[in-house]
Parts: sequence; structure tokens; C-alpha cells
Amino acid sequence: MRMDDSFIDLRLNSQGTQGDDSFWPSFTDIMTVIVMIFMLAMVILLLRNMELLSQLRATMEAEQQAMELVRSTGEENETLEERLIAREHELTMLRMQLMQLQERSEEQEAAISSQRFQISQLNRERDELNSRVNTLTSERNLLNTQITRLSQESQRLRDQVSEANLSIKNLTADLDRANNRQAETLQDLEQLRITLTSKDEELLKALALNQEQDEQLSDLQEDYSDLKIQYNKLLRPARTAKGKTLVEVRYTKKGKQTRIEYKGPQDSRFKSISRSKLEQNLAGLKKQHNNLYVKVIIPKNSGLSYNEAWSFTNHMHRNYDYYYQEEAKKERIVE
Repeated sequence: MRMDDSFIDLRLNSQGTQGDDSFWPSFTDIMTVIVMIFMLAMVILLLRNMELLSQLRATMEAEQQAMELVRSTGEENETLEERLIAREHELTMLRMQLMQLQERSEEQEAAISSQRFQISQLNRERDELNSRVNTLTSERNLLNTQITRLSQESQRLRDQVSEANLSIKNLTADLDRANNRQAETLQDLEQLRITLTSKDEELLKALALNQEQDEQLSDLQEDYSDLKIQYNKLLRPARTAKGKTLVEVRYTKKGKQTRIEYKGPQDSRFKSISRSKLEQNLAGLKKQHNNLYVKVIIPKNSGLSYNEAWSFTNHMHRNYDYYYQEEAKKERIVE
């Protein structure tokens, strides 16, 4: 059954809000009806209490009249005494009724107090619901604004995708050129294979020589290792920061005091850091990323000697840089 067929719509401006029907306005109307019912019940209880008070006054007047009647008929006969006893009995019953009426009156007053408290609570809840409806309306307007902004952002992203597609075409052309360079590198690699074969033959001959040629054999072994390293380097791409997790470390020295400045992947500028903290940060990033690119910057007037600069750079690369980590693995395989 629809509400429009059973109840009269008591809401203000009901026609203007039919298009915006929602849960909260309907709930507010229900709460308003409940409050009105409680108010009607309270009025009825007050009227009933007034009626009980009138009966109480009448009972008290009857009691006074009975007492006067008892005093005036003290000298009457036994018939009057019997009537007096009957009146006293009636008076006792009236007193009991009076006590019952008083108890009911107290109970009704307690019920009225409870209903007043409930009415105040319902009024407070209604006010809170009205406040929440206003808040939800504001949030809806805010969401509409955000939807408009997101639509504009979506259009901007579409434009960026178009630009990215153009960049992909340019990168494809660069890849073709890189493939051509790779073909040339393969030719150089074949030449190195021939050289390696020749060096292997020389190494076998050197092993057959006596102990006096050990020194020459050692030199050939070093040449062989260098060629192996060069050969392995030609097989792998050059070290690049493109597509890698970049970390920049600037190392300087003033007097006897060294200074380390660090710039992480999420940092916008360099900040001073201790050697131990630097090692800790790089170790953590190495665990998180397999492509950590450590860029060591030695300024022109750094105050460092060649050995100090080379030792620091070599330590950073061999312990944390992805390129030197892969190179170390391959060297262990060669050995």
C-alpha cells in the first residue's frame, strides 16, 4: 500500500521535494509523526490525572461529611450504629481507593516524565538527521565537482597517450638504429673469438714450456682474462640509467673532513648523510630493486686524491650498482 493512498502528506513543500525523495527526508517525517503521537499521549495522561485529582477531592469531602455524620448520630439507636459501621466500612474502602489513585497518579507522572525524555531524545535525533542530510547534500555537490575535474583530467591523459604513441614511434626508429649497431658489434665479437682462439693456442704452448717461462705464461694468462672480460662486456648492453632506480651520491673532502651528499629516488635535492647511513640506505634499496643505478659524483674541486675517489667509487659500484653486480657474477662464472 502506498503512503499517498492511506495518509495525508503533512510535509511542508511536499510537491517541490517529490523529485528529491530519499531515505533521510522520509525518516525525518516518520520521526515527526512519532513525536506528535507522544505529545497526544502526554496530553491524555494529563487530562486523566486531572480527573483523578477531582475524584480525590470528592472522596476527601465525603470523608469529612461521614465524620460529621458519625458525630451527630452518636446518640441514635442501634440501627444508626449499624449504618455508622457501614459508613465507616465505605470510608475505609474509599481510603483504599484513594491510595490506589495516588499510586496510579505517581506512576502516570513517572510515565509522563519518561515520555518527555523520549520526546526530547527524538527531537535531538531529528535535528541530527537534518544536519546529516545537509552534510550529505554538500558531499554530493563536492562529488559532482570532483567528477567534472576527473573528466577534464581524463581528457588530459588521453592527450598524453597520443603524445606517448608518437614517442613510441620515435623509439622504434632508435631501436632499428641500435639493431644496426648490434650487427656491427657482432662482427667485432667474431673477430674477438678468433683472437681468443689464437690466445688459447699460445696458452697451451706456454704450458708446455719449462719453469723459466712461467713469467711469460703469467702475462698470457692476464691477457686471456682481459680478453674474456672484454668479450663478456661486448655481449651485454652498456651501463645506463634509463629504466633504472637512480641514486646519486656526491663525495667531497675539505681538509681532513670528508662530506657525503645523498639524493634518493624520491628526493628532489641532495642532503648530507653519514657513511654508515648511506650504506644502510643503499643496502635497503638493493633489496627492493634489482636495477639500482648508483651515480657517484666527484666534483672538479673535490679535494680528494685519485686513489680516494677511485676507492669510494669502486666500493659503491661493486657493492650496490646493478651493472657491476652482474659483472661480478659473470666473473665468478668465468673463474
